[in-house]
Amino acid sequence: MSVLRLDETTGDWVVFAPSRRLRPHDGHTTPAADARSLAPECPFCPGNEALTPPEIHAVRDRGGGAWQVRVIANKFPALTIEEDTARERDEHEFNSMGGCGAHEVIVESTHHSLFLAQHPASHIEVILGALQDRYRDLMRDFRFQTVVIFKNHGVDAGTSLAHPHWQLVATPVVPRLLRAKHVTATEYFDRTGHCLYCVLRDREMAAAERVLATNEHFVAFLPFASHMPFETWIVPRFHQASFTQLRRERFRPLAEILKAVLLKLYTGLDNPAFNLTIDDVPRGDEDKEYFLWHIRILPRLATPAGFELGSGMSINTVLPEDAAEFLGRVPVADSL
Repeated sequence: MSVLRLDETTGDWVVFAPSRRLRPHDGHTTPAADARSLAPECPFCPGNEALTPPEIHAVRDRGGGAWQVRVIANKFPALTIEEDTARERDEHEFNSMGGCGAHEVIVESTHHSLFLAQHPASHIEVILGALQDRYRDLMRDFRFQTVVIFKNHGVDAGTSLAHPHWQLVATPVVPRLLRAKHVTATEYFDRTGHCLYCVLRDREMAAAERVLATNEHFVAFLPFASHMPFETWIVPRFHQASFTQLRRERFRPLAEILKAVLLKLYTGLDNPAFNLTIDDVPRGDEDKEYFLWHIRILPRLATPAGFELGSGMSINTVLPEDAAEFLGRVPVADSL
């Protein structure tokens, strides 16, 4: 059973999920000689569907044939739908609540070792559509306050199974880091009447020092105050608070710029481990003007040490404009 406990020194809830100790580990991401090969023991490969929990959602070939993208419950979930959100205070005044939530895995393709950016933009578009479908469906459960969408690539980023996949975790509370970002953005909007993220996007585009890629609907840049070396954001060029609002005709340009950025990182940094997140608003704020949903790609090129952990401040050894210049010179091809 999972449980959330309140850390009263920070106001944050900590998820305790003992069952996740049992999950298998096979997170190596070096592409196979044939990147489209299957792994006989991999639960995410076609033919091994019986090794996973029941299918929740799938995108299939025309006519309802083989699956292209498959969604299942995480076999070792951090949070589970069966738990409730009842708050408890024990005899020593410690606060906890049931480990209520949802934890899903989005298997991004049938190919065991094919890197996300090696897929055509049309398939990445399908993946994005599946992510949005699951996000919208989970938010129909009014116990859930936010959905965190993320992708881990490589052992250093926390990958336990090599077959490429994404994850969604729906939580009964808004995590403190996300709430802090929302509070900061809300205060900025209250003072100025403008969305902080739209303002930062426009500044980056005007400066043009850290812009990596752009198209009609999206821009990718390495932010001025990047916390990690080669940290890259993909931001809409239109105002929209939530990824749930993204219209289907804009999935293709998003897929194209995501593919371009990931190919640059893959080639220039020799297939680095990275974490990717989609930052969004909590329940009820989908139509608010204070926030702009965005994607963050965080290469894991350094390990936080004592100062970072003790202070909460980041030490970044690469200026983002230098990183942008380096990546801008990296030649890439659709096929690696």
